[in-house]
Amino acid sequence: MGDSMGSMLGAVVVTIVVLIVVARFMLALWSWPALSARVWPWMRMRPWWPVPAERQAESLLYEMLSPMEYRQLCYTGFLDVPSPSRPNRTYRVPRGPGQVLVLENNRVTERLCVQPASGGLPEADVVLMHKLLIQADEDTYLQTANHFPRSVWH
Repeated sequence: MGDSMGSMLGAVVVTIVVLIVVARFMLALWSWPALSARVWPWMRMRPWWPVPAERQAESLLYEMLSPMEYRQLCYTGFLDVPSPSRPNRTYRVPRGPGQVLVLENNRVTERLCVQPASGGLPEADVVLMHKLLIQADEDTYLQTANHFPRSVWH
C-alpha cells in the first residue's frame, strides 16, 4: 500500500514538472518576438486554429502582401511599408502591439501610435490596416497618429 502511494506521488510530481516545462516553452514562444512572429502566423492559418477571425485575418494578410513582404513579417515580426510620397521614408509596422517606427534613410526619426477605434482585432488585420492606410492616404494617416520622438536607443 505504501509503495503504490509513493509511486503515484512520484508520477504526480513528474507530471507537474512536465507541465511546468511545457508551459514555460509556450510562454517563450509567445513572448519572444522573432520566434512568435514565425510560429503563430503558421498556426493561425491551420483549419484547427480555434479562433476563426484570426485564421481569416491571417489568410487575408497572406493574400494581400507580396511573398517577400509576408516572409519579412514572419521572420522579423514587422513589415516595412515604403512611403508613397516621401522619398527615403519607410514605416516599420510591428505585427503585435507596439508603435510604428518612422525610418528616414534607415534611421528612426519618430514613433507613431495609430490604433483602430474598436479593440480586439486580430493582429493580421491591424498590420494590414496600417499598410493600406499609409498607401491610400499617408497625410491623413500622419494627421491621425500620435507622434512621439525617437527613443534614446534608436
